[in-house]
Amino acid sequence: MNQSKNRFLIVSTAAALAAMLATASILSGCGGGEGEAKETRVVTETQIVTKVVNGVFTDEEGNIIKDADGNPMTAPAGTPDTDAKEKSESEAKESKSNGEKSEAAESKSDDGDNGSSKSDDSKESKSSESKESKSSKSSKSEGGGSGEVLKVGGESFSVGDEITCVYSVTCPDSFINFQATLNYDSSVLKATGAKMQGDASSGSVVNYKLDGKVKFNGINLAGYDYTDGGKFMYVTYEVIGSGSTSPEISWEIVTDEKNNPMVVNGDIKSSFKISESWE
Repeated sequence: MNQSKNRFLIVSTAAALAAMLATASILSGCGGGEGEAKETRVVTETQIVTKVVNGVFTDEEGNIIKDADGNPMTAPAGTPDTDAKEKSESEAKESKSNGEKSEAAESKSDDGDNGSSKSDDSKESKSSESKESKSSKSSKSEGGGSGEVLKVGGESFSVGDEITCVYSVTCPDSFINFQATLNYDSSVLKATGAKMQGDASSGSVVNYKLDGKVKFNGINLAGYDYTDGGKFMYVTYEVIGSGSTSPEISWEIVTDEKNNPMVVNGDIKSSFKISESWE
């Protein structure tokens, strides 16, 4: 009777180990597809804790586990020893802990040694910042800006200034549409806003959120009337660099009320006049 029970226990243990190995393989993703279950639960008839020692399964106390024929149960090829793995993980944790303690000690030591030095440096830094702040305020008050100057449209502006260019148009004939691109040097200017003015504000769009460009166009079959002249568009910029620059508008389409093009090969008729003013 006892022999029957022992044989049953051994077979149950072997079955449990086989099931555990199959579970490990499935959970590690070997041969699995998207449709397979993501979790497999194994129910065993034994609570024996197993380890791998020199490629052989043992219980928690180091006793070799044998199969139904009395042969030692071996682990799959390449399975690391449990003790070696645990030892390696333990050493890694200990090494990391020692490293963190060492860094903390060095940091504390440096703080202690350099405490007075840092305090002195802090005082000198605050004193220097205070002097620089006063100097900067004085400079802005006297000259305005950082001292770096950008010349544009016959005017001079300081880096950091916000400036506006207003474009005005005069044309003896009304026109029904327009399309153009304003090109500027993005290394010294940054467009921060743009809006069509006067008649041009009807049926038009403008996009200034481009690198070095402002694109605008419009269409109005009733006609854009600038026979007496008037404001056409304004663009605001932030001055971000010094030197000199000259933004230019490249006209692509302008058509009069008789459906005649006013732009030919990129050149606009002389009767279509546009002027600009900077402030």
